[in-house]
Amino acid sequence: MRLDEVTIGEFKNLRNLHVDFDEQSPYTVLVGENGSGKSNLIEALSLIFRNLDLDVEAPFSYHLKYQCRDRDIEIKAEGDQFPRFWIKDRAESEYKELTRKRFMAEDDSGRPLYRPGFVFGYYSGPSDRLASIFEKHRERYYNWIIKSAEQRGKVRVVDPNNLRRLFYAQTLHGQFALIAFFMNAEENSDDDREFLREHLQIDGLDSVLFALKQPPWRRRGGDPRFWDAVGEVQEFLSRLYDKAMLPARMDRRIAVDLTKNPVVESLYLFLPKPDALEEVYASYADQYAFFTALESTHLSKLLGEVRTRVRMTPSAGGGEVTYRDLSEGEQQLLLVLGLLKFTARDEALFLLDEPDTHLNPSWSTQYLEFLDRFIRGRDSCHIVMSSHDPLVFAGLKRDQVRIFRRDAEGRAVAELPDNDPRGMGVAAILTSDLFRLRSTLDPKTQEELDRQRILAMKEVLTPEEESEFRDIKARLRTLGFDQTIRDPLYGQFVKAWTEQQDPAWAESVQLTPEQMDERTRLAAKIVKQLQAAEGG
Repeated sequence: MRLDEVTIGEFKNLRNLHVDFDEQSPYTVLVGENGSGKSNLIEALSLIFRNLDLDVEAPFSYHLKYQCRDRDIEIKAEGDQFPRFWIKDRAESEYKELTRKRFMAEDDSGRPLYRPGFVFGYYSGPSDRLASIFEKHRERYYNWIIKSAEQRGKVRVVDPNNLRRLFYAQTLHGQFALIAFFMNAEENSDDDREFLREHLQIDGLDSVLFALKQPPWRRRGGDPRFWDAVGEVQEFLSRLYDKAMLPARMDRRIAVDLTKNPVVESLYLFLPKPDALEEVYASYADQYAFFTALESTHLSKLLGEVRTRVRMTPSAGGGEVTYRDLSEGEQQLLLVLGLLKFTARDEALFLLDEPDTHLNPSWSTQYLEFLDRFIRGRDSCHIVMSSHDPLVFAGLKRDQVRIFRRDAEGRAVAELPDNDPRGMGVAAILTSDLFRLRSTLDPKTQEELDRQRILAMKEVLTPEEESEFRDIKARLRTLGFDQTIRDPLYGQFVKAWTEQQDPAWAESVQLTPEQMDERTRLAAKIVKQLQAAEGG
């Protein structure tokens, strides 16, 4: 699955927005000011593929091209109408129209032939806008797993996870992913555990406590131990119950809001050693099946909380800590990487909105390498993510980046950067067209540098200006700045720049694209003037 290009007719501030992706790369990283349209593009793509998978009318007009299973797919849609489809095999030169029924076709294992096998969404912020797009698939999956075999009747589903090809990552999934990491040493390679030890200082799983609570729904005829639950969640909880040490049932108050603290019946299942959980894991085909079994407790509204304790490495002080004790950055990294590893399938599209917000600089620099390490089927996947972290861009080529900005009418525009971020260094990235900062210095220091340059270019200074000049030079010298210019040609350039620059530039923390262009033209103009003077 690789996106080729998309044109959005009208969605929020996306009006006739065209984005041309580099289909040769698995990564497209979006950058731009807040409100420039990055999140809206991720939402729009989520809506497009949601409606395609549900076989319903288009949410808005769009034109989309992508690659899937060695075929080129083209889709044209008008808002509130069913799209039209075209397909082209790699060996062919022309597209052929595809019927809607054929577009929805699946193979014997339930995998779609012309659609992504999996669409993964994640947003690090508190808004539920993106999450709501994935709700229909979540609801469809939930309604299946809570039913017993008798309740499902003759309906045949090869793999229940095909019911939610759109998967949205939630905070609690991080704990489930951490538990799944330590199951089945043969399947979970030593490299994965070494990654946890090296980057998170987690040496192993210590114990897990599942705190269950009486759900809001009522049912009869199921397992009385779990409030008459049936289906996959009942099977999983039964296995946990059999391996738990002294299952305890009691009433406890659960805070609903500031005025409501109802008493709810609770059941505690404590597994004191990893061996007990591994015996439960043995009933499942792989880590993904085990992960979905863990998640069924949450979807069924039976899980109050899960307390996962892990052993830390000696370099981290040793001992045991709970998942909650881990930092926000550690939890975020576990959540995203764990879910990509256990839920991703071939022909997958990952839509990640600021997945790096809590990461330290070391992790930010290596973030795309981390993704590479944990994604299966990388060659058939596409990751579209937004970021405000210049370190994430440090290793990218320009074709892997799209800069979002708003034009004069407030519409989003997506453009390629002027140069490859790779090799620039962080300071140059921040002052390039990716972030357009006038300087990487703090405003006060930059203000003094500007003032020093103005005073240095004056032929005659008043006594007050001479005193100010000495004070500024002394302060800047303590910061490592030396005003002395040994190259007379450079001195002439600085003088001409100081005289001709727009005063508004010095007042701006972030330059507009137009100001960036004006500065480039002014620099070129001054260079030509100096070359002409030298030649004369």
